[in-house]
Amino acid sequence: MFSALRNRKVQIAGQTVVITALVGGTAAFVGLNKQVDLTVDGETQQVRTFSDSVSDVLESNDVDVAKEDQVQPGADADVTRGMNIIVNTSKDIDLTLDGVTTQESTTGNTIAEALADLGVDPEGAEVSEDLDATLADGENSEFSVVTPKTVTVVADGDRTPVDVTAATAQDVLDEANIELGEQDTVSTPLSAPVSDGSVVEVLRTATDEKTETETIAKKVTEKNDSSLPRGEKKVETEGRDGKREIVYSVTTVNGEEVKREKKSEEVVAEAKNEVVLIGTKEPEPAPAPEDNSDEGSDDSGDAGDSGDSGESEESGESGDSGESDTGDRSPMTTAEIKAMLGGPGSKWYQVVKCESNFNPKAVNQQNNAHFGLFQFKQATWNSVGGSGNPADAHPREQFKRAKILQAQAGWGQWACA
Repeated sequence: MFSALRNRKVQIAGQTVVITALVGGTAAFVGLNKQVDLTVDGETQQVRTFSDSVSDVLESNDVDVAKEDQVQPGADADVTRGMNIIVNTSKDIDLTLDGVTTQESTTGNTIAEALADLGVDPEGAEVSEDLDATLADGENSEFSVVTPKTVTVVADGDRTPVDVTAATAQDVLDEANIELGEQDTVSTPLSAPVSDGSVVEVLRTATDEKTETETIAKKVTEKNDSSLPRGEKKVETEGRDGKREIVYSVTTVNGEEVKREKKSEEVVAEAKNEVVLIGTKEPEPAPAPEDNSDEGSDDSGDAGDSGDSGESEESGESGDSGESDTGDRSPMTTAEIKAMLGGPGSKWYQVVKCESNFNPKAVNQQNNAHFGLFQFKQATWNSVGGSGNPADAHPREQFKRAKILQAQAGWGQWACA
């Protein structure tokens, strides 16, 4: 009886050990088996794992991770129940941004995520594909983005800021409704990309024919003439300038001439040579002054007789007018010149007032051929012993030569006399 009872206890104890082992094993299985969410390139699945690290979970589910891929929370992180493991693989794309194509890499799963990853704001831009389009398995790996920008267009004298969504200079001109002529050019190639703040200038080019008239200068030949007083000039044969018409091909850019090419020329009026005679005749020497020292001679008495009623004024005016040439060459004032001439009652005074208004350096403005107080011609001045230009001589010297001329030729030398 005792023996049977003891065997029954042993049996119960054995069963208890087996049951305890089964219960303990089940609890361990349940504790080590964890459920996690695994998201690869946007696709999520629930998996159970006994793995302790994220890398083990990825390996056990055949997810190969490259260096460029993005893993969250990290390949070395411990796995916990309910964890969300995210893997975004690196994808190669060809992005054409505002006309410039580059090869880029991104861990984004859509075009919108790729642009955000590359720092491109699609707000207001023109994108060739839908922003939600997926990049998985190489899909939509080529796309273009044209961003909005402000470009200044310079054309036809106007400078206009234009808000455009354009990639190239040609796109800018199209949106600004600017048409180009056959010869027109642009400051930048039409296919060149543009950015915000760019300037696109239209260069209006035109080529036209232009006719111009040029003067053919006459040739002047000088010949010596011994019949003319030395230094005097006389036109023997009148000449004239000729004319020629020249046709040019003129290229302009925005109205400014940049190129000129001669196409033809034609003489429409021949030039005629002019012949000028140059006087070489030496002036006649001045007559020797009369010797008036003989008080008893008849001529001396006649010249010095100022009492004859009919001749006194004439002979007095042709004399020294009360002042002889003392050799003094110091500068003279107008008042001194007037006094030298004998004052308002003297004929010399009237002549000089009319001829030069008492200006010893006067030059006739009509012909530039009469000089000084008495308006000598150069040849006449030389003939009475003067040298150089009469206007450069001292007033006393001019008066001296005038009196010699008056003695030789009379008062008729001056229209004002």
